[in-house]
Amino acid sequence: MKKNYVLLLSLFIALSSFGQTITRIPYLQKGTETGVTIKWRTDINDVSVVEYSTDETFATYSTTSDASPKVDHELDITGLASGTVYYYRIGTGGSLLAQNTDLYFKTHPSLGSTDAYTFWILGGIGKAHHSSNAAKAIEVRDAFYSYIGNNKLDGIMLTGDNADSHGTDIQYQQSLFDTYSDKVQNSIVWSTIGNIDGKYINSGSSIVGAYYDIFSFPTAGESGGVASGTESYYSFDYGNIHFIVLNSFEEDRSVGAAMYNWALNDIQNTTQQWIIGLWHHPPYSKGWHTSEGLQYAGDPAEIELIEMRENIIPMLEANGIDLVIAGHSESYERSYFINGHYGESASFDFATHAVGPNGDGDGKPNGDGAYSKSSVGENAGLGTVYSVNATASRIANGTFDHNAMYYGVKQYGTGVLEIDGNNLSMKFLNRYGVIEDSFAIHKGPDYVYDNGWQDGNDPNGVATDLEDLVVVSGDANISASTTFNTVTVNPEGNLIVDPSVTLTAKSIILESDSDSYSSLLPSSTSTIVGRARYKRFVNQIGTAAGSGNDLVSSPLTEGTMEVFSDFANWNKNIAALNNIRAFAPYNNVSGDYENYDIVVNETTPLEAGKGYRAATLDGSPVVFTGNVNVGNVNTTITAGSASSWNLVGNPYTSYIDAQAFISENGSLGNDVLDSNYNAVYGYNSGTDGSSIWTIINNVQNVGKTIAPGQGFYVYSNGTGGAGNLAFTPTMRTTSGNDDFILGRSSSNSISHLNLKINNSSSSYNTDFYFSEDCSSGLDIGYDAGSLDASNSNFSLYSHLVADNTGVDLAIQCLSFDDMESVVVPLGINASSGDNVSISINESDLSDDINIYLEDNSDNTFTLLNTNTYNFAVIEDLEGTGRFFLHFSPSTLSIDTNIVNGLDIYTSTNPDYLNVKGKLVGTAQLDLYDVQGRLVLSRELESGSSTNSISVESLQSGVYVVKLNISGITRTEKVIIN
Repeated sequence: MKKNYVLLLSLFIALSSFGQTITRIPYLQKGTETGVTIKWRTDINDVSVVEYSTDETFATYSTTSDASPKVDHELDITGLASGTVYYYRIGTGGSLLAQNTDLYFKTHPSLGSTDAYTFWILGGIGKAHHSSNAAKAIEVRDAFYSYIGNNKLDGIMLTGDNADSHGTDIQYQQSLFDTYSDKVQNSIVWSTIGNIDGKYINSGSSIVGAYYDIFSFPTAGESGGVASGTESYYSFDYGNIHFIVLNSFEEDRSVGAAMYNWALNDIQNTTQQWIIGLWHHPPYSKGWHTSEGLQYAGDPAEIELIEMRENIIPMLEANGIDLVIAGHSESYERSYFINGHYGESASFDFATHAVGPNGDGDGKPNGDGAYSKSSVGENAGLGTVYSVNATASRIANGTFDHNAMYYGVKQYGTGVLEIDGNNLSMKFLNRYGVIEDSFAIHKGPDYVYDNGWQDGNDPNGVATDLEDLVVVSGDANISASTTFNTVTVNPEGNLIVDPSVTLTAKSIILESDSDSYSSLLPSSTSTIVGRARYKRFVNQIGTAAGSGNDLVSSPLTEGTMEVFSDFANWNKNIAALNNIRAFAPYNNVSGDYENYDIVVNETTPLEAGKGYRAATLDGSPVVFTGNVNVGNVNTTITAGSASSWNLVGNPYTSYIDAQAFISENGSLGNDVLDSNYNAVYGYNSGTDGSSIWTIINNVQNVGKTIAPGQGFYVYSNGTGGAGNLAFTPTMRTTSGNDDFILGRSSSNSISHLNLKINNSSSSYNTDFYFSEDCSSGLDIGYDAGSLDASNSNFSLYSHLVADNTGVDLAIQCLSFDDMESVVVPLGINASSGDNVSISINESDLSDDINIYLEDNSDNTFTLLNTNTYNFAVIEDLEGTGRFFLHFSPSTLSIDTNIVNGLDIYTSTNPDYLNVKGKLVGTAQLDLYDVQGRLVLSRELESGSSTNSISVESLQSGVYVVKLNISGITRTEKVIIN
């Protein structure tokens, strides 16, 4: 393989007669759509000249120069075409470094472009020059050169520790420029700072780190993203990708610190399809450096890893980050597709933290399937892979047993990041040229059925094994054999597979809620290939008649059934006492429910057609895993010595017709049901007014169906022997109207307003928009948190109207419907002695919309359409709770605003439900879960401006607040994290 640094050495000697010699090869920095920065070093001070052309023969060319003599040269080339390859040479006519086909740069593609892109991930290159490591580093490098061949790179990403020991200039020369000269001269290099790179920077040591001298990164948003004002952390766009580069070593990593606030602002202001984070200290690792406990060498885990996980990751995940690339641990590791895991390894739970149908798999299209990141459904926008790439020139021991990580190894190698449209893949290429690990993320869904194929995209016979299907509602039909990566059927959806048709998918997810159950209904002659999971709603323990249990069964019964240990390990939400789980078959010999024990019943299989009594801690689904059955299922019922009742259950992924079941097994069919009990007995949800059972026979509850995975009772007449109770495909139906569950809930133009405050010396503005794309909750890409309002002595901001978590907003977008009646909490920071005025600065709202400012401290409502509100600050003012903005088409009713003029929001660490604002009269707060169950009730302190109620004991999720003040009620949805 050609070694350019050898050729350059010859050039250095040959060109010495020109008065200067290149001592550091040219390398590329700070790319944009229209330009690039080229840097190089000479042995003596001289002018800087770069000539460049789209023609490698330089028949025509342009020149950029700087007449100021220097040894470290840096020229910004601008005014170029996007996505274009330019060849360059150094010196007039190439006198210092002549053109050749390896001296080129490629400008960034236009924003949002979806071509195929390749980035080289180099981690821990600092030992590439060491005698003991150099040979392996060269093998690593050459393995990638063989992989990439003549294809052009779109960039090089350095994960830190780019030099060794002290991060000195000579170490960079040896490890970066001498080793990777073939690529740094034609591929833009981006980097995050590692602890070795930054160890001696600004430390007062006589050894000065060279990191910031060598690299030039965008500080003013010139490469895309929000300006950071520092090279310590920055962002840039490339095609349809947004990269966020953070400093996990030197910067304050706490929530609300400068880097955090910038990153939040930056990520919420990108519209790019892919978001990738790069920093040095991995949030999850069990390599040489661990993210918890003791490191491999016995030292305590470093705070940088912990704080990046606990403080930075939640914010990035909430805003849709797809991939995080880190270094430091001198290993290769990468996670499953996860979200919401901010604790230690032992707390990782697949059911809670793995995202999407394939989130717990290997992420390989030819294995368990690509990770699926959906734009619809309960996990919309969620899911991230965390990668550790730190072995380009160094490796170290590790246990590699972090529960969140799919793979870890002590092996020399580099990462290859490839993005093509809505597909991302990443590979670990070891020094032998072998792809040792890989994964893919696919962004979909590609096909959506919502009472019709959306946008006319019908997948039948044309979908591929990289594409995803979501059935939102209605009856979708697979009429030709079709392959998918994943299939998801929402609670209101049904998927029907025609006779002799094969549906193949890596994963099939079937969802349910408290009163809706998805169906997958294949013909008895069709074939379903792929792992399936049914998320079966189950009641919360202790909240319903009969101790809050549900009767359930596995709806996935083809082939070998899953064993209880696997089921219990996935479903940690099942109520438990020591080893006992609230999951029990009914034993009609003893007359008891016999709860399973995770030790005793470790290998006990769940049985097809058998029912179980179950209860969860929080009213969330339990997940059954297995294969979809298209044929007959038989189970055995008996007349036991204690009882003839038998707990059985629907073994299919679709509803079954109760009358058809009775006809098959009753007196007119198999005749295994007692003549006096030719009926189905379902645990009563109160839907028919009978006691604690819903009884279905030919005269009562006729037409009721039995939901997938629903358990129920039948009474045996003691005949028939083994397998005497039959479930048949002819019983199945997509429609359903009962699940016997207790406790159901009853139940683009844009307008703009700019609000302004003034004091004697300053002003501050905040904005409100009304759009059909927005809501009263958080609208990613529309609402924006303020960069400085929280920490400013004089500022104006708002809080979300719904799902308020206390974030101070600079921009809030609401729906057009909100313009008729919404009440928005306002926050003002001002100092004692200020005279403050509040007014409308700009507005294009309709003239018939009245905008009132409420000051509940003074009990005043000011119509801002025609007035300015002025007040004197008696004592320092900070936060929300006093001021509210009311939008109304009519004159405001002050009585109603006794409850509307309050800021209701949740806060974390510690977890509180806050009611901020002046309470007038008796105030009663009730908190309900999404199933309508009362979980908390408090009488609030009248006259108080803030009431904070601890909710640390509650599960994370959505809740409903009902606040009653003097007979007036306000209902508000909140999210507890």
